[in-house]
Amino acid sequence: MPKHSLRQIATQPDPYAPFRISQAIEAGGFVFVSGQAALDLQGNLVGGDDFEAQAEQAFTMLATVLQTAGSSMARVVKVTIYLTDMAHFPSIVRLREKHFTRPYPADTIVQVGQLALPDLQIEIDAVALAG
Repeated sequence: MPKHSLRQIATQPDPYAPFRISQAIEAGGFVFVSGQAALDLQGNLVGGDDFEAQAEQAFTMLATVLQTAGSSMARVVKVTIYLTDMAHFPSIVRLREKHFTRPYPADTIVQVGQLALPDLQIEIDAVALAG
């Protein structure tokens, strides 16, 4: 891919298309992944009010988008994790250990009042090396 070009990354189906959001963009040797939440590829909520189930789905969707881009969780260099309740921080530490490998990516974890949909409890965006 030429140095200054952009490539949109989209799964099939793409649950973000109706919102005019790219699931990810590849540019400059990196993949920039939009926030992934507890939604399946059809845009349905996964996990209901179960934080652990929602978090697993968010990590699964992150891995799916990265795979679609030709990258992987092992190539993630930076993540931002948005939580509606910081009480879930210990679960996030455990999930990061499960889904990422050493060296673990740089990370920011932030509590927010609400995410895009009222029932969402977690969203994860990431930057990964392309390829």
